Amino acid sequence: MRYIKLSDLPRLVNLTELEEACKEIEKIVTEDERKKYIDNNYQKWTAIKEALWNLGNNKCWYSEVKLQRDQGHVEHFRPKKSVAGVKHCGYWWKAFDWHNYRYSHRTCNTRITDYLTGVLCGKGTYFPLKEPEKRATCKAEEALEEPVLLDPTVASDTRLICFDISSGKPIPYVTEDVNIWKNKRARLSIDYYHLDEGTWNVNRSDLIDDLNVLCDRLEESEGEVYDQLTNELYSRYLNDQAEFLSLSYQVLKERGLLEDLVA
Repeated sequence: MRYIKLSDLPRLVNLTELEEACKEIEKIVTEDERKKYIDNNYQKWTAIKEALWNLGNNKCWYSEVKLQRDQGHVEHFRPKKSVAGVKHCGYWWKAFDWHNYRYSHRTCNTRITDYLTGVLCGKGTYFPLKEPEKRATCKAEEALEEPVLLDPTVASDTRLICFDISSGKPIPYVTEDVNIWKNKRARLSIDYYHLDEGTWNVNRSDLIDDLNVLCDRLEESEGEVYDQLTNELYSRYLNDQAEFLSLSYQVLKERGLLEDLVA
């Protein structure tokens, strides 16, 4: 998971319609009418899908998997109409708030059964909290919430997941004995976002193997050959649109090459 600077979104797309919709839904009194307004106006957030895709360097903000322009979902970090597992009307005031949007692979956003484990995964409308009794019922109460799920638009959150270098599987960066809460957030986020999906684990493992081969060659080279291999490293693994970029940085760090290769 890489940090996404969501505050840059207004520079990429006109958000006037969404801002107006936020004002309109505030005027609606009943829950049914709010849900109807949301269902009838979903095009307002799908209209900015390409801008979100560009902001995330053409990748899912959670998994770092490469996506074609129309493949991803405009995911509501706080669910807009209901919250799975609890009796709640949903964060309807966030339905058209662009600060609440994340660009997601369907595997992260949709409740599906993992074909390898048989476990039901995907965020869906789940939004667990550290203290469920503090769940917000209006915008002003959001500050009282401590979300369990990691948020790619919060820089400190993105550092809580790393990878098992032997398998490519995502794991918590902080161990349970160091910080129980941070460890729990990472573990549950891996589950809810389905970050350990089987194909992705295999692809990450392959990336680790290939990157280690390139690192071996770098350590043995010098001069023009070293420069050529460094260029290959950046073009294949360290460009902003590369899949699993955070994993590539982790491999380089663990190999002791990060400081020399990344300015």
